[in-house]
Amino acid sequence: MSDASWALFLILLVGGIVIATGTPLGPILLFLALFALLFAYRFSYFLFYIMVFLMPFLGIIIAIPTGTFTFGERAFGGSIDIGVAEAILLVLLVAWAFKIIFLWLMRRDRNWKPRFPLGFSYLGIVTAHLLSLASPLSPDPLQVIKYTARPVLLAYLGYVALPVNLIRSKRRLIAVLRVLSAVGTIGALNGLISLFFVDASSQFIRRAHPLPLFGVPILGDNHNLLAELMVVTVMLTIALVYLTPKGRLRNLLVGSAVLQFAIGLLTFSRTGWICFSLQALFLAVIEFRDVLKKYTRHIVILILLMVPFAGYMVSLSFSRVATSSNDTRMALAEIAWEVFRSSPIVGAGAGTFVGFVSSAQVFRIEFGDPLDSHGILQKLGAETGIIGLLAFAILVIVFFRIMLKRIHSLEHKDVRRITVLLTSAVLGSFVYQLFNTNYWTGKMWLPVGIALASIWALKDTSHG
Repeated sequence: MSDASWALFLILLVGGIVIATGTPLGPILLFLALFALLFAYRFSYFLFYIMVFLMPFLGIIIAIPTGTFTFGERAFGGSIDIGVAEAILLVLLVAWAFKIIFLWLMRRDRNWKPRFPLGFSYLGIVTAHLLSLASPLSPDPLQVIKYTARPVLLAYLGYVALPVNLIRSKRRLIAVLRVLSAVGTIGALNGLISLFFVDASSQFIRRAHPLPLFGVPILGDNHNLLAELMVVTVMLTIALVYLTPKGRLRNLLVGSAVLQFAIGLLTFSRTGWICFSLQALFLAVIEFRDVLKKYTRHIVILILLMVPFAGYMVSLSFSRVATSSNDTRMALAEIAWEVFRSSPIVGAGAGTFVGFVSSAQVFRIEFGDPLDSHGILQKLGAETGIIGLLAFAILVIVFFRIMLKRIHSLEHKDVRRITVLLTSAVLGSFVYQLFNTNYWTGKMWLPVGIALASIWALKDTSHG
């Protein structure tokens, strides 16, 4: 067993003993935090791969009590609910900061010189959230600052900057893609098994959906969340195929990509189908026109085989479940529009949207518990106004300009195709969040970090 594995085992062992003996958590949490920091400093890459693996499993949550301090009660409601992956991420960020100080600033080790791609563009988004403090609707300053820091700023530092600074070689890039390919395969197998069970939320409709593990919905509780994962991991798995020598492993990766794509379609998620369609169009236009010509007959047959599934999708779109979902989204959009109209320039305040939904009695009577905005544009418009929308638009434009410039500069065919596929994964993650609520998580931003990291990780082979 490696040193990292032994250290991880000791952390879990100590944690288990603490829980079993009922030891006061204050000093123990401090000890574990220090121990975790030392572990992250010594085994940064090992912990990074674990974080990447756990990132899509948003259902694995831990609650950290803040005690009876007024600040903790006001800012966090007495408890900080945080995903396991995010907890690991926070420790990694602190360890990375120490490495920058000790290894780059003090020892002048250029390997740890920090890079912040998209930094100025993302700073615009952070600034837009802070400017919402000036909203005429008088949002709580502490809540605005807290939301700006976590999740908005954390999304960039943890899922864009950190991956770019840790994935500095082809070997590291391959390792991360293998981890996410494994996650995609696990999700696809979970979805495959689910086809033998009726999705209770879908009223006897057979479609792939995430199944809970030991009663915990680790991948989420509906088909959209499974499709959201497949939209990204299919592209990353195909990219990994181009980084893998011909042989059994490469064939297995091709099979995994096909399975993930099939399960993504069988979720019958409308957003998933839209994303797959746009990704296919992007790939065809930018890079894979020769593949289209070579396999035209096969593609036509595949499209014909998908016609019945498309018909089933249309029928689902008119089902009671889909109609109810449409009504909910429409109601949320109307609330977002009303909030936007009340403060169109700076918005109503970062992190305030759910509060407005909660105060809308008609929504609660019709649809139940308040929900967050189903779409990042509505979210930004309501909370940060025109300034936030412009900042996000600028970031998207800058990112795709960087990646397209990179693609057009590459001479090595496989590296170019890998870059196109990684960019396509980002396209899918961005489009999906036009209709979903995971806009400040690794599901949206980690593909961005991986795509940008590939610029340096594959640099040495770009002219091979």
